[in-house]
Amino acid sequence: MFKIKKVMRSFVKSASKDVGIDLGTANTVVYVRNEGILIDEPTYIAINLKTESIENIGIKAKEVIGRTASHTKIIRPLKNGVISNYEITEKMLERFLNKIKKDKFQSARVIICVPSGVTQVERRAVMDVVKDSGAKEVYLVEEPVAAAIGAGIDIFEPKGHMIIDIGGGTTELAFIVSGGVAYSTSIKVAGDRFNEDIIDFIRQKYNLLIGETTAEKLKIDASNSSSEKELFEIRGRELVTGLPKSMKVHGHDIDEAITRDIDTIIETVKLALEGIEPEVSADIYETGIFLSGGGAAIKELTRKLEKEFNLTVTIADEPIYAVIKGIAIILENFAMYKNVIISSHSEY
Repeated sequence: MFKIKKVMRSFVKSASKDVGIDLGTANTVVYVRNEGILIDEPTYIAINLKTESIENIGIKAKEVIGRTASHTKIIRPLKNGVISNYEITEKMLERFLNKIKKDKFQSARVIICVPSGVTQVERRAVMDVVKDSGAKEVYLVEEPVAAAIGAGIDIFEPKGHMIIDIGGGTTELAFIVSGGVAYSTSIKVAGDRFNEDIIDFIRQKYNLLIGETTAEKLKIDASNSSSEKELFEIRGRELVTGLPKSMKVHGHDIDEAITRDIDTIIETVKLALEGIEPEVSADIYETGIFLSGGGAAIKELTRKLEKEFNLTVTIADEPIYAVIKGIAIILENFAMYKNVIISSHSEY
């Protein structure tokens, strides 16, 4: 099993300094070869506006969303899977990497994932920010490729496989066959959009204003529920009176809230299936659809995929770690996966 190791001890210097980074819109996960996952924290940073200094990063920064003092600002330095604030991203990475002893990183070979639809400029920005944080060699791998490998798909098999990775900022879709990508696409509909959907739905239906943290918790709780009739307590501000209020909502409310964006994902899958080669399409009928990422836990998505396409839907083991698992496998077999790795010398 690929379980998280808690960083509660002094690390023995690793014989290999290969590092994998899943730099996501919602979470950042750092893997060190031979040691496992050493960092797994939200991609959030708290800035003191008076001193322009960093107050907190990761878990501690996310905990205070909606509860900050006037001099504190919470920043999410990635948007839709790409860097939107270079300087803050670099500072955040440096803070994370200092937790695992920076000497492991300064001479490291690093593989970091990027969404499949990013531009050349965005790819270069990711490479540069990791190099500026101290890495010696930096390589990129497209997120759906890493997710497919981490989900247990044999990408070298001459048989088509379909992977959908639903992260915080983007949903990545790819057809993997014969050691590479036959087709890939990325849409900006994923976990963050689902949270916004839930906030809008609760406001419109119940006249209750809830925050991002409450919406995310509601989404996760509903995904883990065994019944759509289960009730979940939420608290927020009543729009008519402006007073604090507590109420309970059903799991099916969450399904209803996010259905429009789930339909957007369904439509993207439909268009992709219509555009691939007939032989690959025939393979997908046999191999089905693989889901990874945090959104893989959303039961309504699985239900609609199965109903719409009459295909088997397989959820990766520990789906939120599929990408970092894939990166770890690539680091262990670097030469084998050279065709899916993008180096700084690659032509963009």
